[in-house]
Amino acid sequence: MVNYLVKRLFLLLLIVASLFVTPSFVNALPAQSQTDITKNTEIIELTPRQRQMIQAVNQGRNREIGKILDESQHRKLMKLVLGGDNLNQAIDKLKLTGEKSELVKTIVDLYDLKMQALTSRL
Repeated sequence: MVNYLVKRLFLLLLIVASLFVTPSFVNALPAQSQTDITKNTEIIELTPRQRQMIQAVNQGRNREIGKILDESQHRKLMKLVLGGDNLNQAIDKLKLTGEKSELVKTIVDLYDLKMQALTSRL
């Protein structure tokens, strides 16, 4: 009986030791690079004024895109974005005509540059 308990205890000890030796089993989180963590931290540490400035740039971009799209395209774009697609994916899924597509992509590029300029000053 004692021999059986010793074997079970030894087996349990081996399992626990192997978990500490291989931390990938212990850590259930996906591996993130340090830069991803830094980017997330920077976003969290924005002041209310900085958040407001970023929101203003995003709203301006959305207004400009809304001027180009007709109502049904705008609704579909909103549905795609709220459904989880990022803006570029949603625009690609809209299958816009050549001129509209060029205008929307130009607006997105312009406002991306504005956002980069804004975040570089923060």
